[in-house]
Amino acid sequence: MALWLFSFYTFYMHYFTSHNPYTYITMAQYPVVSAGMIEQTLQTANTAQRQWKNKDVAERAQAVLQLAQLIQHNHEQLAQLATVEMGKTLFESRLEVLKCSTACEYYAANTQRIVAPTTVTHIDGRKVTTLLEPLGVVLGIFPWNFPYWQIIRSAIPVIMGGNCMIVKPAPNTPQCAIALQDLFNQCGLQEIVQTVFATNEQVAEMIGDARIKACTLTGSEKAGAAVASKAAFHIKKSVLELGGSDPFIVLADANMDLVMENALSARFQNNGQSCIASKRYIVHLDVINEFTDRLKAEMAKLIVGDPMLPQTNIGPLARLDLKTKLSHQVSESLQAGAKIAYQAFEPNTEDCFYPPTILTYIPKNSIAYSEELFGPVLSLYSVASAEEAIALANDTEFGLGASIWSRNTEYAQTLATQIESGQVFINAVTRSNAAFPFGGIKKSGYGREMGEEGLKEFCTIKTIWV
Repeated sequence: MALWLFSFYTFYMHYFTSHNPYTYITMAQYPVVSAGMIEQTLQTANTAQRQWKNKDVAERAQAVLQLAQLIQHNHEQLAQLATVEMGKTLFESRLEVLKCSTACEYYAANTQRIVAPTTVTHIDGRKVTTLLEPLGVVLGIFPWNFPYWQIIRSAIPVIMGGNCMIVKPAPNTPQCAIALQDLFNQCGLQEIVQTVFATNEQVAEMIGDARIKACTLTGSEKAGAAVASKAAFHIKKSVLELGGSDPFIVLADANMDLVMENALSARFQNNGQSCIASKRYIVHLDVINEFTDRLKAEMAKLIVGDPMLPQTNIGPLARLDLKTKLSHQVSESLQAGAKIAYQAFEPNTEDCFYPPTILTYIPKNSIAYSEELFGPVLSLYSVASAEEAIALANDTEFGLGASIWSRNTEYAQTLATQIESGQVFINAVTRSNAAFPFGGIKKSGYGREMGEEGLKEFCTIKTIWV
């Protein structure tokens, strides 16, 4: 199990530890659960799901709507907790929390329509009805970068479809997980959604348990491979949302004012720690000089510092080991021939901050070309044509999202069909929305979250012939 899930500090083997990445003060530690607690959780979920699946969709929706109201009511407390626990700016934490409530509202309003049976008359005169039924208990394994949204966007369609979920949160955001679980409990969903501070080995054992019918993971490719192989061995459904290296394609005819309004947020949202953040900026030669000059000027205005302050644009990375990894990736890329076109300040080893950086002249044999850079580092490429831009955009093992910037939206839509990714945005930053399916291809994973498709992922189809 050496490859299992995530690479954390040694103390994460025994504790889920909450650090403030700005002060690096340890705020709380929670021991991992015992084998007996895992067994109790599985028993509770298995029993509760048999009752929950028989409840009317409207009754499930009532609990989820109550959850939406509680999230809204507690949004400031939740936002501040996310900021001190993983370092995102308070402004972005507030947006994340409120987005969670909209997802609850969407599924409360639309699940009845999504799961409604369909009946057709076959050519031989028989009536054929297709039903969507829940799979059972789903195990969810979640990361730290969006400690509320990642859980909500997965758990809500899962439970609205009649399933139960066991949540395994990230070891460095336990307080956010506890706060969210408390809201589930207040809505009477304490047996429908349960949070466990489990080790990687315990997660592996749960996937193999017959009471777990499916699993979902948001995380790294290494974690996804481990979970997928374990689930496949036990012939169980899995959904994976993994890394991304999204292209931000600027064509020669792009509205440069619009581009610059979005270029920074596309990369530096969540302190650069977002799987769907734009990471590779692919710019036509006709506008590369203007783009680069304006980009540097805008980056020079960014304020890096205390994420609780309203003027801060970029806070610290969530953990020191994440900064160390990013520093290594950049250093190795520079040794391979890449150049730094801009760096806000000289990086140090004393804190979790990494300077906003632009890399250029990135060779194909470098880490920056082939790996996801999870932090405030922007990779800049120039191309001579739209065809070259598409080829470069597709020259990656990832395929999560992409954006194309052009005044000719019809042409941009044609190009979008040629990009190998789960979603493409025209003249807009890649983002997720509860009403539409979200997910990737290639090493960015498989399956979909959100939208109708996200709910159906954890339903089984039954066909009845009359």
